[in-house]
Amino acid sequence: MLRCTVKFCGGCNPRYERGEAYKAICAALQDTASFSYPEDGVPYDVLLILRGCTGCPYLYEEIEAAHRVVVAAADEIPQAIDRIRSFTSQA
Repeated sequence: MLRCTVKFCGGCNPRYERGEAYKAICAALQDTASFSYPEDGVPYDVLLILRGCTGCPYLYEEIEAAHRVVVAAADEIPQAIDRIRSFTSQA
């Protein structure tokens, strides 16, 4: 099971419902990944970054994660799910 964490951008220009996207991603990956909010000093397999738009470049480098998956639009959710699934063979 992948250990995953999530960060939401500041939400200054949201173009989709990021909370609903997070729920959908968690549900789709419930047998593959466990999600939690980040804790200091804890390493993660995946950091899921849910941005509301394409303007924010911040990648939360202070969070230790082997992989970063960025979603900036609702139509990117299926690809994010597939990408996170692909990491199971590497974990």
